[in-house]
Amino acid sequence: MKRTQKKVEKYSGRYRTFLLSDQNIYHAVYSLRSYIFDFELLEKEDKERYYQLQDKFDEIGIKKVIEMVRQKITELIDNDDCYVEAEVYFRPKKLKNDGKVGYRPLHTADLISQIALVAMLHLLVYEIADVDRKLYLSNVSRLLPGNFYGNRISLNPEVLFKPWKQQYQAYTQNANEALKKYNASLEYKYEVALDLENFFPTIDPMLVYRLIVERLPVNMSSSDRELMKRILIKLLFCKLKTKLSDKLKNEYYRIKGKEEVPILEAGFVRGIPQGLPQSYFFGNICMIPIAEIFQKTFQGISYFYVDDSVIFTNDVKEDKFGEQLEHINVEIERLEKELLREVEEDFCPQTVLDMRASGFYGIHVHGMDEKEVVSKSSFTRLDQLDESELYLKCVSREASQAGKEIYKIYSDEEDIILEERMRVFSSEIQKKITDLTEKIESLTKELETLQNALEDEQNPDEVREHKKRIQNLSKFRERWIRYFRFFEYRKQRLNLRHVCELDKNSEKELKEIIYGAQTYETELEKLKVFMQSYNENIWGAAVAIYCDFADDKAKEMLGKYILELNHLCFEEENKESSYLYKVYEELIEGGKDQENDRDHYDKFYLESLDSYRSLKYYASRKLKAFSHKHYNVAELWVEQIQNKEWKEEIFKRLLSKDMIQMTEIVNENTSQILRMAANAVYSQLFNVEIEDRFAIRKFSRKPLSCGEFRILLFLRNRLFTEEAFLKQKILLNETRNKADLDYAVMEVIEIFRSFVADPIRIDQLVLTHQYTYEVWKNGSKHLYFYTLHNQEHAIALIRNIVKLIHGISFLKISALDFYVLFLACYLHDISMVKIPSLDAFLTDKEEGDSIAWEHLQEVYQEISSHMQPGEKPKDSGLGIEDIAQIKKLMTHSYRKLDAYYEKKIREKHASDSAAEIRTRTDLSFLEGTVREFVAEISEAHQADERDIYFTKSSATEKMISLKFDKILLRLADLLDMSNCRISRPILYHNLNQMSEESAFHWISHLLTQGYELQTEYGIAKDKGGLTPKSIVEKLVLTVVVDMSQMSKCECQKPCEYMEIEQVGENGFELKVGKDCENSKDYCNFLCKWFSRKNQYLMKELFALEKYLNRVPDNYFGVEVSVKIKIANRTSLDEKQFGILERYLR
Repeated sequence: MKRTQKKVEKYSGRYRTFLLSDQNIYHAVYSLRSYIFDFELLEKEDKERYYQLQDKFDEIGIKKVIEMVRQKITELIDNDDCYVEAEVYFRPKKLKNDGKVGYRPLHTADLISQIALVAMLHLLVYEIADVDRKLYLSNVSRLLPGNFYGNRISLNPEVLFKPWKQQYQAYTQNANEALKKYNASLEYKYEVALDLENFFPTIDPMLVYRLIVERLPVNMSSSDRELMKRILIKLLFCKLKTKLSDKLKNEYYRIKGKEEVPILEAGFVRGIPQGLPQSYFFGNICMIPIAEIFQKTFQGISYFYVDDSVIFTNDVKEDKFGEQLEHINVEIERLEKELLREVEEDFCPQTVLDMRASGFYGIHVHGMDEKEVVSKSSFTRLDQLDESELYLKCVSREASQAGKEIYKIYSDEEDIILEERMRVFSSEIQKKITDLTEKIESLTKELETLQNALEDEQNPDEVREHKKRIQNLSKFRERWIRYFRFFEYRKQRLNLRHVCELDKNSEKELKEIIYGAQTYETELEKLKVFMQSYNENIWGAAVAIYCDFADDKAKEMLGKYILELNHLCFEEENKESSYLYKVYEELIEGGKDQENDRDHYDKFYLESLDSYRSLKYYASRKLKAFSHKHYNVAELWVEQIQNKEWKEEIFKRLLSKDMIQMTEIVNENTSQILRMAANAVYSQLFNVEIEDRFAIRKFSRKPLSCGEFRILLFLRNRLFTEEAFLKQKILLNETRNKADLDYAVMEVIEIFRSFVADPIRIDQLVLTHQYTYEVWKNGSKHLYFYTLHNQEHAIALIRNIVKLIHGISFLKISALDFYVLFLACYLHDISMVKIPSLDAFLTDKEEGDSIAWEHLQEVYQEISSHMQPGEKPKDSGLGIEDIAQIKKLMTHSYRKLDAYYEKKIREKHASDSAAEIRTRTDLSFLEGTVREFVAEISEAHQADERDIYFTKSSATEKMISLKFDKILLRLADLLDMSNCRISRPILYHNLNQMSEESAFHWISHLLTQGYELQTEYGIAKDKGGLTPKSIVEKLVLTVVVDMSQMSKCECQKPCEYMEIEQVGENGFELKVGKDCENSKDYCNFLCKWFSRKNQYLMKELFALEKYLNRVPDNYFGVEVSVKIKIANRTSLDEKQFGILERYLR
């Protein structure tokens, strides 16, 4: 008891108080999802707890966990012999030269221990947040250089490390861009890749201890310093709970160069326990001095992702590269000895000291082994690269874009386009891998021949050259494999979205991947096939996809097969420490108990998906007074709360004092706690479902007001900030906020969330939608026979833009572009709603005077027809029937005048709309710069296509790509061609009153059902190997029409920009790119009608195709075609068909 008391006193102080605080432990709970790297390795009870902890407002459950974690930390700190108990699972890693499987040991621990580890790690990676609660990187965290990409500590309390996908993407893209840059400039002649052998198990924990302790702040109190040392010891050393078989014990404690494993007292993890949260931070710390050694040997530009590295340098000595690697190892060994010279050993577990004495530790780069043809540490001469290897950057960019696009798909067409792109990349990369494999095998055979030659016939230079080539090809093969598994996995995932469960082709393809090893006879062949697929992450992905639709019998069979593979990999029945067995335990064991367990987990999992579960309960209990109130109650409450301490009022309404205090650190560093609490409060007030969906679900029949919708969108956006929300000051008593919401905005609101994201910009888009809706409510006085240009037209354009973005790879734009472009969708026709100035006709000296003179002549002619020779007009004696004739003349003139105003509005509407966008005071909620961008884009939609496609783009230099935005708006506008833009009753009842041109366009819209956009991918005939333009992206626009009139027409002049092809019963294809040469044989009424109606679209597509093939930065070659698909027979009456025929004639 006295000893424990002394420990408490030794480690007491400010740091201990913070370590055990609710706030610190809650922070560790809050980021839980980010550091449980292998969920499947958790035990059943921990899986349930993990799911329960996804509800960050479950006060009772979280308090219990915090108390358990606090107790665990206290035991660890105050008890010398208490360590976290870890389990190890061996993941098959590679097939070694001797035909045996090599493993990667991955560690895990119970959930409470892992939370405790992170709570302790906080004191090392952050400054102590016990005063202002703001997170700052610690002295140690700030030591990581800028070229370290992996596992960097995050200041966002939701995640412990910055997201690995983004960081790894940045690492690979920057390395690939450097590869291309230095290949062109030869500023650096070599790319060096250094691989650390068995990195985590060979790190001496005391090396990390010394590196960190030496960098602790000098102004730290002695008790706090002692506590930090104690924390380090408890993070660095873990007891090994798993009972290993003799075979796996030999594998785990194996020492390079020694056949026999020293006999140790089992009990502690070797090195740094890879898999536990702290290991990756410690790996980075260990790499700091090692990276410096790398960069002293190979000076240049370097990139690091934990123990992976790429260095561009001129310091390679080709014939002595192995010696350079040995020099690095000597320097690392010297560093280790220097740091460990004065190490304190009294608190090291004896097993760890025995491991050090036996030579278990010692970081080394893979050297050049004469027996090995391929070394993991290698160099590549940048002047000897294959052309396709230079364009890894392009493939990397495509991978990056695909990773984002898969979550931003809003139609089946986009799904299929992306799947098709994944397919062609997967297929071409597979060919590249096969080609590289064949070259490697051929060179390996040649090398064997050279090595087996008689001693006096051997050529050392030729042997060395063969080894270099095999080395380089092997390295690039590994890179291509990485991209192959990326594209292949996403292809399979996308394929499942449109494949029926009964589709045997998809099932067959997956089974070929999963059961591929079964087709071979020998164990070695089976292992080779399985390990290749497993290590490329294709096998695991295929199993996951297959299990989504497989029945119980198929799963049972799969479980038995995995058990066979497990035995094959371990040469024994390994249930205790097999990663393969643990991950697929449910499949392997099967049975009713496993089904019940799965149902049990599914229940917890489904509950965990609702992050508002507790908040809904609090709202129903504490906000009962909000139920079924009138609008004016909500109006008054919203105004009152914004005039108070808003944040405190929200928390006070919903959360307990304990909960508010518990969340202080998290709440100070992210807006999510406040956002979710506020969303619950306002959703309850407005009587809507408490959730994060933008598509609001209301419980009452009362319509949602525009103001209520704006508030809820802010509070459901993860980019919400209190400052931005309060600055908007959305009050429900303002006129624009009181108005009922136009629910059509729900069709595009999720698109805004995905592509615009920013809550203020989304709010402005909603205001613009509502504004457009109000402006067009009564239509346009002089454009009543023009098709829709209101918010419905804008919605169609927004959807079209999303399709185009997915269909045309080159046209990639930023969130700011999307925001400005979507605004332009609403406002580009805004001038068409205004009533023109009547004075415009009076001041028009050209067309206005011409109409007036024409009218005057008609009047004179009519009067003259009733006069006798020499008679004056006033004596002509016009009767009542003559007045009727004059009325006819007036009607005729009215039509001409009406057409004049219609034409005036129409012909300059783009420039007029731009002027209105710049000057309208009721658009003052948009910033001046934004309005200027919108005006410029809107004005361009009526410009000559040459003025758009031949202007120089400056997208890479500026925040916004106006050229791309203009192209997208023009295309989207031209593609809004369907019968939804007209009213059938108006057409049928007013056909006689329409001008010939209006009637033609209305009937044409009536005949057009809509369009589908597909992108097909193929390989250019004269190219290959994944070089630029080797993959052809064919944009296929299929227009579906209710017109079957394909009677042959006399072709007076061949169509420009397009050639008719593949004429059949169901339509034909128009290939964009050259003038028609088949017009004599195939010119028909349907083609003539379509090309006349859509002449601007065809010109635009022609300009687009030429542009995309002209720009050097476009990776793809481009073709464009338009397919006319006949859906139904012509159902026009004689009158309607006659209008089309006369107009075309």
